[in-house]
Amino acid sequence: MNRRRGFFIAFIGIAIALVGIFIVFRLIQRVTLPSPQPTAVPPITEAVLVTTRDIPIQTLLKKEDLTVIDVPVELASPNSLTDFETAVGKITKVPLVSGEILMRHHLADPTNIQGDVAFIIEDDQVLMAFPADDLMSQINILQPGDLVDILVSLEQPVLPGQIGFTDATGEEEKPEDVLFTFNALQRVAISAIVVEITPTRQSSSSTATGGRTAEAEGTPQPTPTPEPSSIEPQAVLLALSPQDALILKHIKDAGGIVDIVLRAPTSNQIFELNPVMPEYLRDRYDLVITR
Repeated sequence: MNRRRGFFIAFIGIAIALVGIFIVFRLIQRVTLPSPQPTAVPPITEAVLVTTRDIPIQTLLKKEDLTVIDVPVELASPNSLTDFETAVGKITKVPLVSGEILMRHHLADPTNIQGDVAFIIEDDQVLMAFPADDLMSQINILQPGDLVDILVSLEQPVLPGQIGFTDATGEEEKPEDVLFTFNALQRVAISAIVVEITPTRQSSSSTATGGRTAEAEGTPQPTPTPEPSSIEPQAVLLALSPQDALILKHIKDAGGIVDIVLRAPTSNQIFELNPVMPEYLRDRYDLVITR
């Protein structure tokens, strides 16, 4: 009986010892093992345009120059461009490297003649504003990108003996001004056209009814497309070599009469033309010029 009680007490002691060892082991394990990592939160991304190649300055962007990728939102700037429509057809203001995020301030709009038109001319050119006084410019036929020739009529003094006018006695007459007409410049591309939009009156039906318009109700209205009759061309912007710009300035300052003629977009030839003057007309059409 005493032996059984001794075995039982020994068994209880061993069991308590094992439980204590297990508890100590779990405590040691909890302290030494690293705590479980929290579940990673997926990053927030934003789609942006990036370049697919190195792009030099003053490059007209095409769709194949760009691609759309997702980047962490902290890498995207408020000026980052996100769709092709905002970039294709624009001109780069700075060199871009492959994979660079495209920003709004990286690009120039060639149609923005107020601030970005300088980026459409070459380093060896200047941009000249020429008055849109001729008939071709005034009838709204010309568009940016058109190829034109510039014809000029200008009076120049003819010295004795240059043309051979003589009076009845056979003596040469005194110098006089003779009108010369010539092709001053050929194959000039129009960079832009500056126009003035004349405001048109509201239709009589809207004012006669006295009804409330959407604008009066506070609804913003899109800018209406101007009617051709309200567009008044003011100047034609031409990208020229400095020497050609000086020629046009001299012609303008000398009171030359200028007319712009439109070429076909595929016309590449330089025409060999003879200046027209009274002598030329007399010889060509057998005109009798009496004095």
